[in-house]
Amino acid sequence: MTALVIAHRTCPRDAAENSIAGIRHAARAGADAVEIDVRLTADGQPVLMHDPSLWRTTRRARRLDRTSLAEVRRLRLRGSDETVPTLAEALAALDGDLRMAIDVKDPAAADAVLSEVRNQEAGRRVLFWAKRAAAVALAAHREPEIEASLLRDATRPADLRQFLDDAVGAGARGISAHWSVIAPAFVADARGRGLRVYAWCRTRDISSAKVAMLDGLVTDWPSVAVTMRDR
Repeated sequence: MTALVIAHRTCPRDAAENSIAGIRHAARAGADAVEIDVRLTADGQPVLMHDPSLWRTTRRARRLDRTSLAEVRRLRLRGSDETVPTLAEALAALDGDLRMAIDVKDPAAADAVLSEVRNQEAGRRVLFWAKRAAAVALAAHREPEIEASLLRDATRPADLRQFLDDAVGAGARGISAHWSVIAPAFVADARGRGLRVYAWCRTRDISSAKVAMLDGLVTDWPSVAVTMRDR
């Protein structure tokens, strides 16, 4: 098994986070996939945005869900001339074999995300991730072609068991777990339930032993991770 290297939040160390430029940088860095975050505008359009507020990435002091797409499109991402991308634009920017992990931050966005993936016939190159089991269940039911995974930062034994139970109950095919819990027993338990295992390493110091246990590593340093994995 070779872990996918997934560029976290479109390489924010090298480009604006959740940007088309970042998606292109992920491809140049050799990543297998790029991770984006999606929320809805006030008029129900899926765009790339991690936070509920527009402030951190655009310096507009307003919630995204109270701002129309037309208004959002007039804003520039910090440190960039790029406007906030739509999900449609992000999917269209995928080149070559690059895949996309879509972290659905707002469960209400799940339907719109699935519709756009279907519209672009991108199901086989998309991973659907969400922290809400209901959103994962919707994806698993409506679009079984798409690998849907449940995300959770559980660390206590009882919470980890519940995490795996909830993932299976939602029809998930994978999980994204806290880096600290990636260990042989936990990974074996998840795999025994038919789940693929992903995790985000927040630092450049990536443990090769942990990567060897994973189906996918989420990282801000994709080129480093590719070199380490392929040694």
